Amino acid sequence: NAEFGKQWYQRRVRVTQKTKWTSEKFQKSKRRVNIDVTPKLCYSAGHMVDLLRSSNCSRYLEFKAVNRTFVHYQGELIQAPCNREQVFNCKHLKVLEKRIMMKFVTFALQIAVDSEEFQEWDKKDDMELYKSFKLTNGLIDLVRASLVVSSKEKVSAHDAIRSIKYYLKNIGIYGSMPFICPIYGAGELPQAFARFSAVFGSIYVLDISPSELHFDESGNFCGLTLQTGQKLKGQYCVVSPNYSSDSRMYSSEGLVSVSHAVYLTDCSVKPKSKVGEQDDVSLIHVLPGLLGNKSAVSGYEFGPRSMLPAEDMYMVHLTTLAGEDNDPRADLEVIVDQITASTGLLYKLFFTTQMSAEGNSVEPSLDKNVITTSFPTYNVGYSESIEEAKKSFQLLYPEEEFLPAAPNPEDIKWPDEDEAEGVEKESGIEQQENMTDISEKLTDDLDRNTVDEIKDEISAENSIVTGAD
Repeated sequence: NAEFGKQWYQRRVRVTQKTKWTSEKFQKSKRRVNIDVTPKLCYSAGHMVDLLRSSNCSRYLEFKAVNRTFVHYQGELIQAPCNREQVFNCKHLKVLEKRIMMKFVTFALQIAVDSEEFQEWDKKDDMELYKSFKLTNGLIDLVRASLVVSSKEKVSAHDAIRSIKYYLKNIGIYGSMPFICPIYGAGELPQAFARFSAVFGSIYVLDISPSELHFDESGNFCGLTLQTGQKLKGQYCVVSPNYSSDSRMYSSEGLVSVSHAVYLTDCSVKPKSKVGEQDDVSLIHVLPGLLGNKSAVSGYEFGPRSMLPAEDMYMVHLTTLAGEDNDPRADLEVIVDQITASTGLLYKLFFTTQMSAEGNSVEPSLDKNVITTSFPTYNVGYSESIEEAKKSFQLLYPEEEFLPAAPNPEDIKWPDEDEAEGVEKESGIEQQENMTDISEKLTDDLDRNTVDEIKDEISAENSIVTGAD
């Protein structure tokens, strides 16, 4: 697949008493599986949720709250404590470690980014920050894996504080975790915006790609040709990097290769231990070196209620920066096998994608009436993508509001009955006048028509007028 890169996959079905799965059952269920190529989550009070609210696009979506974060801690996969209650109930931390952890978290939450105290951490890395609060190596691993949500290998103290502060401010809005996930996956978000746009006259053509862009004598975009040979005309064009030769999108600094591993299993990697506890969507983080991985491994486990896997099925989707060989199986198989060791494997898939490095998104520009978008960003949320969309829109329509709210059905003013009757009367009068003109025309042409021909012509003309009105 030219767009998503070379793919490696292997499918395996185990017929055991534990899985309750057979090859026939899997074949029937596989069409109900949704695999996101670039899985992401929404912060509960983040840019995407704000945009969905302000535009009323949220009416087209449903969400599930992220319930748990799993990290590899002291040789095992545990549920990381992400709020005050979870910290004090955590069995893996000592009493002194809990106090140190809460002191550090309180500091990160209360410090102002414009204060002198915050500026003191300028040009220092996050490890210096942790050591200053006497965090143990185990606490440092927990903080870096669960609270500092970043795909960067090295994080500055400023970025760590901002990330922790933003993480904590999103907790408690829709649950104990700061994230929510669209039902059926991240692919539902562009569909929601597409439905919103279609209401106002947008046209979407699916499964057809452009084969050529056309430019006029002045060098500006004027149209394109589809793979079917159909030609379309337009003033502006917004394209993905796959159809552009913009060298900025393919720079070695701004672009990274990401390895993906998708496993379908018969149960959760950590089944819920309490009655009523949900395991719809969970985060998974493994720091570098803990399972033989060179780079950090992160991803998600989706339960059947998230509607990504089929019923009685779980999906584990993990990603990491690709190695020199660009082989996703070599990068992830050993790690994912260890994480899913307690589950029954139904299917596994490996592939690579090209993504923009975190913090290296390209500033959009209107070159020859063409805007080239960036690759998806390798991080959790959508803030950089939304910011790029706003800037691109302003280049095209500088005086227009970006994605204004759609009116609610009850706010739309419909014509009252009197106005509607007036419109019908006017239509009837116009139709009667048209029929009179046709009769006069036929009278003038009696010498060259028979009676039967006149009847046919009246019938034809009548149908034309009726269709036009």
